[in-house]
Amino acid sequence: MTTRNFRVNNGLEVGDITATASSNAITGVSSITLDNETAPNANAKLANKKYVDDQISGVSTTAISTDSNATNATVSGSGATGKLVVTANSNIELTVDDTGVRVHGNLTVDGTETILNTTTLSVEDNLIEVNRNVSSNTGTPTISGLQVNRGEGSTATEKALLWAWDESFADDGTTIHGNVGGAFTAFARERSGSLAPGTDDLVDIRANVVHALSTSAQYADVAERFAADAPMAEGAVVMLGGTQEITETNSDMTDTVFGVISTMPAYAMNTGAGNNESHPFVAMTGRTPVRVTGQVSKGQRLVSSNVKGTARAVSNTDSINPFHVIGRALENKTTDGIGLVNCVVRTNN
Repeated sequence: MTTRNFRVNNGLEVGDITATASSNAITGVSSITLDNETAPNANAKLANKKYVDDQISGVSTTAISTDSNATNATVSGSGATGKLVVTANSNIELTVDDTGVRVHGNLTVDGTETILNTTTLSVEDNLIEVNRNVSSNTGTPTISGLQVNRGEGSTATEKALLWAWDESFADDGTTIHGNVGGAFTAFARERSGSLAPGTDDLVDIRANVVHALSTSAQYADVAERFAADAPMAEGAVVMLGGTQEITETNSDMTDTVFGVISTMPAYAMNTGAGNNESHPFVAMTGRTPVRVTGQVSKGQRLVSSNVKGTARAVSNTDSINPFHVIGRALENKTTDGIGLVNCVVRTNN
């Protein structure tokens, strides 16, 4: 028997099977038997269903693995016990379950903003670093630190509060300040602000005991709170007595002078005793304004007057001892009435 190839130009029908030459389509085929183990090796090659099923059954529905299982993602359990574990180089790097997400390795977040919508942020590390990518001082931002949001407005009570390093603060360049430039600063500003704080932006810091090396003070007297028998004005001259601890002097050249009422002492003691009305600060040494009646020349000594709570200049005819003296005037006063005069106060108690 001779075997020959033949060409079909239009089509061929064999029973229910039709081969159409114009579309290269075969219809009416109920099954084709192929090798169960041979993979198709080119486009338009047919694969036997069993072969395909065998290949699909070999794909894990719970794990994706490479590197001989050294790097994989594995799903286990279901429902509340379901868990996804990601392993890289045989080390578990990520675990996701119903309790949350845990990153076991280092986490790097690239972007411009990271938002944490949590009630409490707990950090185990003992150091928190900011400006990590600053390689030299010239790249340090003016302000670096912690900002507390208090609202969206611009009123004093809604301004953001910052505890930050102010790179723009200029120290005196001595070793007293460490020669590092800048200073830690507590201040308030609008939330979107970026400028260095001014004097009016500074806020109070409250603490129990502050251990520091003081190089300067805005004010210059040492004072302590004492219970007063009545509200007292700034600079009032006081003595021990009255219905409380202190009362205003009311006699001329008394030797019971105790001190002068100070509203802004450089060093304030017993601050928790009360407020400025019930327990005013009494300056016993340092520079502070004093209520003086009559004229006074710079350098003159001051003693109590017969005008309640005021001092007067010592005259040449006065016979005084150290217990009479309140202090010495640092400026002239040319009016006869009562006024504040900057003085160096030093009482002898």
